[in-house]
Amino acid sequence: MIKINNIKITSIGPIKNLELAFDDHFNIICGQNGIGKTTILDCLAQSFGINDTSIKRTAGIEKGNWSINILINGVSQNKSFDITSFHPNERHYQSQGFYQNSNDIIVFKTHRDIPYQHLNSLNTDPQKDIGVFARETMQGSLPNDLKNWFVNRHLWSAHPNHLDEQQIKNIELAKKCFSILNNQISFSKVNPNSNDIMLNTPNGEIYFEYLSSGYKSCMAVLIGLIKEIEFRYKNPSKFIKDFDGIVFIDEIDLHLHPEWQAKIYEALKIILPKAQVFTSTHSPHIIQVADANEIIPLTFDETNEIKLNLIINQEYGCQGWTVEEILTDVMGMTETRTPTYLDAISNFNAAIDNEDFDTANAQFLILDSMLHPENSLKKILKIQLTGISTND
Repeated sequence: MIKINNIKITSIGPIKNLELAFDDHFNIICGQNGIGKTTILDCLAQSFGINDTSIKRTAGIEKGNWSINILINGVSQNKSFDITSFHPNERHYQSQGFYQNSNDIIVFKTHRDIPYQHLNSLNTDPQKDIGVFARETMQGSLPNDLKNWFVNRHLWSAHPNHLDEQQIKNIELAKKCFSILNNQISFSKVNPNSNDIMLNTPNGEIYFEYLSSGYKSCMAVLIGLIKEIEFRYKNPSKFIKDFDGIVFIDEIDLHLHPEWQAKIYEALKIILPKAQVFTSTHSPHIIQVADANEIIPLTFDETNEIKLNLIINQEYGCQGWTVEEILTDVMGMTETRTPTYLDAISNFNAAIDNEDFDTANAQFLILDSMLHPENSLKKILKIQLTGISTND
């Protein structure tokens, strides 16, 4: 078992000085763009690399550093990493990380597209070693071998004694993953003539690759996790729900419809009950359903330094917040309404104050057309307008 307890980052990317402690199960890093979410994930993941790193120091600073404390089978261990590189083509070789444990680390970057791939034949599983796993802490795991793995396991599962119990459980769970976001989509078959994965949908049977970009991005993570577990644990094999390593997912909500964003969060908690998960998000819907101890909200202070945002309730998190409240107070949006609306409401209020009925009525007609049909503000504006009309 391996867990990350905490990290301290100094002069890395946009982060000048930041200390974070982590939950044993789920950690959701959130905040506005440019606040260092991906930088934190990279520092954490690349702590398990060998020499190479993509991390850069802060501009104008000679050296950056991060130090990390982890728990390996109950034993606390520390490492510190200095970074002097800044330019794009400059390669800095850091101190060796906890690379011996890199097989327990699975990283998903934002490249999760799955284009159509024709399989003329099936390949055996790739033979990966610690060096490959260590490099993947920087590069991320790719979905290009996902189809081959799935078809391979599906076909062999029909033959008794060719897959062990854990592998059978993994492929059966992988098939169920297709229905996680939408229960009207399900695994149908592997086409015996083309080795294509076929899915049932309300519009008929389709190729797996015909799913939307968001749906495939989700499958690249969920089924990709099962695939990566099997690549790492062969003798003996391991069921994904028994995996007690660490998973990093940059932008968990990538390309996903808001309704599905919370579903992938919930799915990960189910299929990874023993793992520690780190992810970044721009989704208020994920933040809204997360437990308070899982949310790591970042903000800028008055000196433009990155710090923890302490506004979130420590018992319920944001479970009682509106999406708009999360967007402004957690994600850092200064305004959630359009300039057109703001101009209209400002002009209306000014006209009301001046008891200028004609101008107020003109702005009211604009707002009445603009607002949601069920918005109660319409009635309030109408009452205000009637008030100055009565005065006339």
